[in-house]
Parts: sequence; C-alpha cells; structure tokens
Amino acid sequence: MKKIAKKRESTPDIPMASTSDIAFLLIIFFMVSTVFRKEQGLQITIPEAEATERILKRRNVSNIWMDQEGKTTVSDNLVSPAVLTNVMAERVIENPDLVVMLQADREVGYGFVTDVLEALKEARALRITFATDFPTGLGG
Repeated sequence: MKKIAKKRESTPDIPMASTSDIAFLLIIFFMVSTVFRKEQGLQITIPEAEATERILKRRNVSNIWMDQEGKTTVSDNLVSPAVLTNVMAERVIENPDLVVMLQADREVGYGFVTDVLEALKEARALRITFATDFPTGLGG
C-alpha cells in the first residue's frame, strides 16, 4: 500500500523592504493634501473707515467676532464676556505681545462692544484694534 504524502502548506513570503517607502509616501501625501481650516467667525458687515492701518504680522493677532445681536465668538466658540476674560487672559499669558482684533458688525449696539472691551481690560489684553473696511480707490 502506498503512503499518501501530506501536502506541506507553504507560507506566502511578503517582501517588507518597501514598507518604509510606502509609509513615507503616505505621510507626504497627507501633509500635502491636508487643508487647515481658518476661523469662520460670524456673518458680519464691517464698518467703513476714512483711514486705516494694515496689520502686517498675523502671528500675534487674536480675532474676536461680534454680530448685530451681540453674540461674541473667539476661535469659532460662542462666549460670554465673563468667559472671554478667562480665554483672553490665558492667551495674554502665553503671548504678551498679543493684539486683539475686534471684528464687530456695524449695527452692533455699543453696549455690547463696551462689555467686550471691559472683559479685555480685565484680561489685561490692552492692545486692541477694530477691524474696518477701507474702500479701494481712496488715498490713505
């Protein structure tokens, strides 16, 4: 009687030499194709100005948005003036050269703006600028 030989199972051999190359290419692909989201802010109409000065360095700027109902956002988070004080105090501690750009709607009540300015004063964020729209074609 003949013995039947058992079939040996062969394990597939997967080459691992190019794995690091593939990983490196995937990292480069994701770095190139990733889009960082900017702050959206609120839907506002910025008031016009007769004269303005452009802020060239955006690194030390923190934006605060206010709409006509008095809603205030910082980094796309809706905040009250009390919370605004805490948030901006932390940012001033991290960056003493911080400039706060207040982007308020032209129809916002001045009482809301005063509340925000008082909150910024409590947070020791004393470098404040108001965002304005400067019509092109005017000198200045």
